[in-house]
Amino acid sequence: MLKLNGEVIFMRLTDVGRKIYIKKASSIFPGIHDKKIIKTKDTPSYVDFPECLRLDLQQEINTESKYINKVDLQIKLYEDGVISLIARLKFTDLPITELHSLRSIKFSIQEGDYNINQYLRFQNEKIFLKIKDYVEEPDFGLNEAKHEKYTLYCITDDINPTEMVENNKKYLACLLMGEDPNLNLHETQINETIGSPFSFLKNDLLILDFDRGIILDPNRDYEDILLVTEIANYQLLGLRVLDKLLEKRLNIAEEDIRKIYSTGSIMLRRLNKKVGKLLRIKYDLTFILDNIENVSKLIGNYFLAQIYMNLSELFQLKQWSDSIRHRLETIGDIYNTAQTKKKEGYLLYLEILLTFIFVMEFIFIIIDFFKS
Repeated sequence: MLKLNGEVIFMRLTDVGRKIYIKKASSIFPGIHDKKIIKTKDTPSYVDFPECLRLDLQQEINTESKYINKVDLQIKLYEDGVISLIARLKFTDLPITELHSLRSIKFSIQEGDYNINQYLRFQNEKIFLKIKDYVEEPDFGLNEAKHEKYTLYCITDDINPTEMVENNKKYLACLLMGEDPNLNLHETQINETIGSPFSFLKNDLLILDFDRGIILDPNRDYEDILLVTEIANYQLLGLRVLDKLLEKRLNIAEEDIRKIYSTGSIMLRRLNKKVGKLLRIKYDLTFILDNIENVSKLIGNYFLAQIYMNLSELFQLKQWSDSIRHRLETIGDIYNTAQTKKKEGYLLYLEILLTFIFVMEFIFIIIDFFKS
């Protein structure tokens, strides 16, 4: 049986609030300021990504597994309110059919026993408690933090990547889908999952799916791919949070409009304040959306751009953006409706006043007539 060397990379990004004041957080978080700039795989040198506060840790672990013995953890605090955790488990002489088991292997550290997902959740909570005083609008008032997860299985043996995938395609398709490796997948599903690989050199290969990916690269030159994957998940997370936030705001705005129509002048007196707040929310969310969409500028027919576009299609980033822009337009429509109702209210008052004046003039004419 084929035995492999390499590492599995587990990524977890959590949106913890509107903003993290990383300069202030650096007083208690011993990280370094980091702004990655990619200049490999024929990508233009002007491509760069957001600045963050980064901390690299290495922990020895106790486990019954003979394939792993330590976990490397990279922590990033992004100013836009995101905590990024990237854990790396290096493995040696691992049978290929055991790749899926790495996600559930139990290991012990000083704080307790965990599998990798439990470990990342524990670290995320620990970091947030440490920096929460430097987080603006924690959870955006949504009462729960949103997160995205992604896993990359990186194989560093010098083997023929095409043959390796072809000989193990059923298992690898199940691995990428997160399914039981014994599941009897249909051939069309297997081809759909692993049928569109990327290669930069003859001896490397990359396959991406919605939650997982496989990298075969004996040169270990995949840090740029890891970064692009992180950025795509970063954008997906931001769009999901923004969509949820818009949904909440629109529900509030809809209720306000309903009250305006049902109570009339009582709500109209408070309309200016509500409309002003609604507009501020719209501008704020539009700014957030622009920041999310402009996180990366992968322009042109470059290798990393192809990877980014593939992830964008998998994550449906454009559909998320379009949906959010539609909801932002809806907020504008609500504003216009509210303003129209306000004007209608003023016109109604004016008509009543004019009618009253006309009636009073008529009464005075009648009184004058009888007096004379």
